[in-house]
Amino acid sequence: MSEEVSRGLSTVFKRSFVTSFCMGFTSGAPLLILLTLIQAWLTDGGIDVRAIGAMAAVGIPYSLKFLWAPWLDYYDPPLIGRLGRRRGWLLISQIDLMLGLIILSFINPSNLTLVAVVAFLICFASATQDVIVDAYRRDDLSDVELGVGSAYYQWGYRLGMLIVSGGGLLVADHIGWPWVFRSAAVLMLVGPLTLLFSPEPKVERPAAPASLAATVVEPLRDFFQRPAPWLILLFIFFYKFGDQLASSLTTTFYMQLGYTKFTIGSVVKIFGTCATLTGVMIGGWAVLKFGLRVSLWLFGFLQMVSTLGFAVLYYLPVHPAALAVVISQENLAAGAGTSAFVAFMAGQTNRTFSATQYALLSALMALPRTLLSAPAGFLVKALNWPSFFILSTVMALPGFFILYHLTRRRVFAFEENGPGSD
Repeated sequence: MSEEVSRGLSTVFKRSFVTSFCMGFTSGAPLLILLTLIQAWLTDGGIDVRAIGAMAAVGIPYSLKFLWAPWLDYYDPPLIGRLGRRRGWLLISQIDLMLGLIILSFINPSNLTLVAVVAFLICFASATQDVIVDAYRRDDLSDVELGVGSAYYQWGYRLGMLIVSGGGLLVADHIGWPWVFRSAAVLMLVGPLTLLFSPEPKVERPAAPASLAATVVEPLRDFFQRPAPWLILLFIFFYKFGDQLASSLTTTFYMQLGYTKFTIGSVVKIFGTCATLTGVMIGGWAVLKFGLRVSLWLFGFLQMVSTLGFAVLYYLPVHPAALAVVISQENLAAGAGTSAFVAFMAGQTNRTFSATQYALLSALMALPRTLLSAPAGFLVKALNWPSFFILSTVMALPGFFILYHLTRRRVFAFEENGPGSD
């Protein structure tokens, strides 16, 4: 029995799995700095909701990261190339993240131009890190380990989001916003520390191509040779659009309703995270049990319905229980939908060009959150909070229309022999 326990522990704490978990943590934390902390910081500073909504535009690097992903695949980083191509670029992006957070801690929120510039640089470094982390995970894990390693990554990612969003609001209530961003910078030390026990993957790196076409165009040309490529891109753009639009100003929404930062942080930490992790597990199980196509339909519908919960919350008394119910049902649906959605995106990449193609697809997934959600503050002003969330619910409908046509174009034909078949 002791030998079995020992083998079990050695698997659980296997170096490659721990690396995936830690890299997931450093990828998840920066995203919530933009979506939650900066939003709450500006709200506390009395900034108009329209300006706060427009601030989402600084997240555009998440949607354009595919543009520089090929260079991260083909070229070593300057000066520290001896660390390896993946580890070197990771270290540079992580140092840039920490410096950006420290600089942000010394800025007054009323200086919106400077806030936007620094937030943009943080997002650029974070998006670059995401590209390299995805590529490292592909290189480091064997085909057999990829599923388990990806699960470790997702749990680390969610933990990073939890600590930054929920924990950051709690810290803001007690010692102020400057120390929130400085604490976040300290948390990002997990990245460089992970590199100490994570070697460069033993993968033969391609030499720098002789032409721009070989660097950028070939991965794109390969993708557009598959069936219904434009429908696939449209689906990735629209599947979570309604959910992302609704969540773009939720922190400001909660605070304007009268919820304290402590209450928001506590509810997100306890109920929101539990619901998200449960949703991720349910989503993974459903894909195996019912197949990808059915899961995308089911969880897309649940995501759409859960958005209406925000409109209902507007009319409810300000009470932690009401907030907990709304956050829990929305996070449960979003977590399950994300599991199916990520599985769909992974299935659309060619392993030969996985880093560049996955960067393209994941960037497109982030585009509604960054580019089209920027006018959200103006929509709230023009309508009202309940009407805004009803509009967000309606904006989920195009995803179902595209999913129907993807089915007709036999994009899910690989599932005809049963869920999980190749």
